[in-house]
Amino acid sequence: MAGQGEGYTMESFLASFFEKVPESCGPIYNERSLQLELACLFRAQGAQVEFERPFVIAPLEGSTCPVKSNLDLLIRNNGQTTAIELKVPLNGRHPETLYDFCNDIAFVEGILRAGHADTGICVMLTSDRVFWSDSGRGSAIHNLFRRKGSLLNGAIQKPTGAANTTVFVCGKYYPADRWVAVRDTRLMGDDAKYLAIEIKP
Repeated sequence: MAGQGEGYTMESFLASFFEKVPESCGPIYNERSLQLELACLFRAQGAQVEFERPFVIAPLEGSTCPVKSNLDLLIRNNGQTTAIELKVPLNGRHPETLYDFCNDIAFVEGILRAGHADTGICVMLTSDRVFWSDSGRGSAIHNLFRRKGSLLNGAIQKPTGAANTTVFVCGKYYPADRWVAVRDTRLMGDDAKYLAIEIKP
């Protein structure tokens, strides 16, 4: 952000937010509230913020999942543009949400490949332990986010529903290794975690 020292990354900015949120920040109830709170903070730091920025991104060969078209946040600061996708799952739909998160990753990868942003990051915030801990009813997509060292890469199959679709992820990611406890309980109680994945084109 504006005025921050060299080496200050979006990941470290988000880490500081989840460790100690500003006094003016309210609780997070859904994706929209996280989107707005982060936007307020980015603008307070001098960044330009665009909400729900539309993009037309061509799917990769082998990907049959419909490509997203609107980015949650586009941040411009100090000559650098960052694409951000957010998820705040609190109402179940665990495998579907994890698949949607993989689609978020593919979408941001496409934005970076097209040159619309310099960096990208996908964030998930939740107080639902099923997303990061084994409930005894695991699946391949659950394990990507629960078992440390699990590689998220290549073709990811839709785990539920009648539609047999696949999303293709180019980068190599280890989401199960990225879960971090939210230390400021004002944000989402005392048992919440987030993961922030830096996206590679």
